[in-house]
Amino acid sequence: MMALMAKFMAAARKNIGETLSKFTTDPAVRVGILQAAWSVAPSFARGLLPRSPSQQAIIVGVNAAAQYALGTTGWSLISSIAAGVPGHHAGQRALAITAATTGTTSLALERQLRPVSGENFASAAAWTAAKTTATTSLAGGLVLASDMLIHGLLKKEPGIKTTLAIDIGAGAIMATGTLVRRHRRARKFGMVEEERAAVKKMRGPKAYASMSVISAGTTVGIAALAVGEQAASRAIDRGLSRLVGRELGETGVLLGHGLTAVALAGVAYAGLQRVRTRTARDNEVIEPAYPDPPKSPHVSCGPTSLVEFDDIGKEGRRFVLMTLDAKQINNVMGEEAAEPVRAVIPREGAIADRAQLAVDELERLGGLEKSMIVVASPTGVGYVNYIMAEALEYLTLGNCAIVVPQYAMVPSALALNKTDEGTELQGAILRLLQERLEGIPEVRRPRIFQFGESLGAQTALDVAAEGGIDRLDRLGVSGGLYLGVPFRSKAWNIWKRDREIIDPDGRMVLSPDADEAPRRSGMHLMLVHHDDPVNMFSYEMVVKRPDWFGPPADRPPKVPREVLFRPVASFVITLIDLMNGMDQRPGNFVRVGHDYRIDMRQALEKAYNLRSSRTQADAIESSLRTREEMWAQARMVLRNMNRALTNISATLDKWGQSAMTLQFAEEQGFSLPALLQQAKDNGVMSTLSSKMEGLGDSSN
Repeated sequence: MMALMAKFMAAARKNIGETLSKFTTDPAVRVGILQAAWSVAPSFARGLLPRSPSQQAIIVGVNAAAQYALGTTGWSLISSIAAGVPGHHAGQRALAITAATTGTTSLALERQLRPVSGENFASAAAWTAAKTTATTSLAGGLVLASDMLIHGLLKKEPGIKTTLAIDIGAGAIMATGTLVRRHRRARKFGMVEEERAAVKKMRGPKAYASMSVISAGTTVGIAALAVGEQAASRAIDRGLSRLVGRELGETGVLLGHGLTAVALAGVAYAGLQRVRTRTARDNEVIEPAYPDPPKSPHVSCGPTSLVEFDDIGKEGRRFVLMTLDAKQINNVMGEEAAEPVRAVIPREGAIADRAQLAVDELERLGGLEKSMIVVASPTGVGYVNYIMAEALEYLTLGNCAIVVPQYAMVPSALALNKTDEGTELQGAILRLLQERLEGIPEVRRPRIFQFGESLGAQTALDVAAEGGIDRLDRLGVSGGLYLGVPFRSKAWNIWKRDREIIDPDGRMVLSPDADEAPRRSGMHLMLVHHDDPVNMFSYEMVVKRPDWFGPPADRPPKVPREVLFRPVASFVITLIDLMNGMDQRPGNFVRVGHDYRIDMRQALEKAYNLRSSRTQADAIESSLRTREEMWAQARMVLRNMNRALTNISATLDKWGQSAMTLQFAEEQGFSLPALLQQAKDNGVMSTLSSKMEGLGDSSN
């Protein structure tokens, strides 16, 4: 039995060895592996924000996989050119000549295009293609040289040790050159915020273990992708050859790699659609912290509202239930306050109908009787910053109304195809609202303002994309505040190219923080941090150098000076920055990335011409932080308790005792409210309770 097992293992090792040897001796695969190894160094460049070790491992994996795909496909194309005739295979001499020719030509073209590579997408794509072709030609030349030396002159048999190991070593040497160059640039141009390392410091053995596991998993994933891609490409090559009745040679290899890449892109798109559907479904779940419609007659879904509680999604329900009341405002501001108005308009229905509903809802809730109405365009998931709403309610002593027109129910990254709808809806509401307000005497007529953050800033600001600020004036808009304007905004991009087109009077004001912003009537304030990746990101970064990646001395503050723009790699790093830019801790306001909570009160005062005393300003800032912590704690505690009760109910159901036991629990006072009261009495929620009472939170 042991002898049979040993024989089986030996045969398995032989088959695996032959398969790996065949795979690693394929020239296109070797070029891809060499380029993947080379890409490790650029993957560790500093970004706009520090990233975690796990995110760094992902960047290495994604960039290596992309460079592998470019290398294999590029070398297949060069080999096809060298072969000359479809169905033929090129010899080493023809390959060497073709690689040298394409390499030198591409390098010369890359240097010529480099100065204009950031001007437009066409020149950027040509520059990237030339740069990639030059790199692939160099990698292919190294593969050919090593084959001629080791397999030709030294007569060594092809295998992992004489191919893959050498390729990875050559890639490591090239990567080292990249690191040395980056270090020399850092010494020459200086480091911006040296404490902002590429990767956050790892603490403890668990962090290093996690990094090691993720890196190993990434490496295995890349290897599996490479093997699978190669197997699929060869299968396609064989299938096409049988279909046409003859061997396709290098052309078949090229077609195989190309069709495999298309298939992988299709799989990725299908996965994205699945995530979109699942996220939209999750947004409909009723949260334990917000189980019932509000009782206030001044907010949507209350007793006077036209809107149903189930129609506004998770973020809409939070927004209406977290409204301040007059007592809470008085406790903070020390002055008599009114009940503020908050309206949320569901995303279903025709735009004209939703716009009409917004105006009707505001009228029923008392919003038209306020001194100020803010049309706040939400992010893709329907979210409007609670800090903004509360700060506005404090600053106006409740004499304000906020209306939130929803246009999607998924995260902003998945709602990009809904932004035109959001902008159209925003404009329609402004038009109908202005028409309705014309019937109110001017002395009692509320002023209209716009607000938007992130994707909401895009949909609100883009109302001015056609017609400029003049259009907003015609719609009766007195001013606006736009936080973290995304790179996709049409109005933003027009304004960047030529401000006179959209804003001849200079009323669109850009500032990196609220402290530096002016106070001006009729101003549309765009607050954008220097390290906000939502504003600085671009799809074109896959190949095109953005303007903030220009000469080191001209780069904005907080943009690393020593880092060179690298196609694909810089894109992936900035994509991770997008995730980290929105990493926020409840109650901890910092001016970093896409977090604008620390700017909110002061930005509202300047953009909407509001004022507060120093004592009131301090009280507002303290309350905003405390309330955010309070609600975060409430959501966490109630979510976990609800999950525990659900698990208990499921277990009892398996026992066949759920109905009897739960009925007994209710009779004994062990309902969910009773359990929460018990948790409060035992100190579990004492901190939360004291904060709620301190803020006079009697209604919510």
